[in-house]
Amino acid sequence: MTYATVHLHLTPYPTPTPLEAIDYACALTKLFEAKLVVSSSHLEIRAPQNWIVGAMTSTMARELQTITTAKTQALELHVQREALLQGIPVKVSHTAEHWPGGLVDSSWRGRVNDLCILSLPPDSAEPRLYVEDWLFGSGRPCILYPDSSKQMFSTESVLICWDFSKSAARAVGDALPLLHNAKRVRVATFRGEKDIPVADPATPLVAFLADHGIEAEAEEVAIGKRTIGQAILGHADATDTTLIMMGAFGHSRLREFLLGGATRELLAKSTIPLFMSH
Repeated sequence: MTYATVHLHLTPYPTPTPLEAIDYACALTKLFEAKLVVSSSHLEIRAPQNWIVGAMTSTMARELQTITTAKTQALELHVQREALLQGIPVKVSHTAEHWPGGLVDSSWRGRVNDLCILSLPPDSAEPRLYVEDWLFGSGRPCILYPDSSKQMFSTESVLICWDFSKSAARAVGDALPLLHNAKRVRVATFRGEKDIPVADPATPLVAFLADHGIEAEAEEVAIGKRTIGQAILGHADATDTTLIMMGAFGHSRLREFLLGGATRELLAKSTIPLFMSH
């Protein structure tokens, strides 16, 4: 199993995609001798209908358009340079983002690719929603690269967060090509957050991975008084994890929004790249 196409989504606004995320995507694409498919957002400023307001803001609008255009061009140039350096084929397509008006849901562009990579911006409403659009709308596994991370691509130590759920099973299946290239794989079951339907959830997964030629270790982690997100991130940090794998949004999106959950907490706080499927 392998990945033939990797999709990278670039955005200049409100926080530009970090160059480290681009380097990460190119290195992963190189590993699988794949093709890098890039969707690049271009910001288009909408002029206010009121001519007085429009006259007052036209200069600021032009300045914002100029700034974001320069950021977009810089991101695309970096992709082209890094792809050339890595010796991988790359295709860049453009998407229009209107401002004001919010980020466009362009997750459909990832549906005909094996894996999607996008940056994970700081915890704020609008940028985080576009990440969730990709998790729900692309139908493909996603690697989310936190803007706060400086980590280079690595499968040195992979942590699978395993609760025997459908979304976790989907993530493992989607991640098999990466797991084949991992030096160390750990299957962690976190106890104390919710009921798990089987007494020994890790052993069947370890056996499944072994059938695929992947050696994995099983471990159980007591959550204690921590939240599930704190437990996962604390364990990941303590074990020098380079990639966290888990199912995304095990509950409905509305319930996750109202009650929180592991997905939202990791999206908000992780500095380690996240492999998620929904």
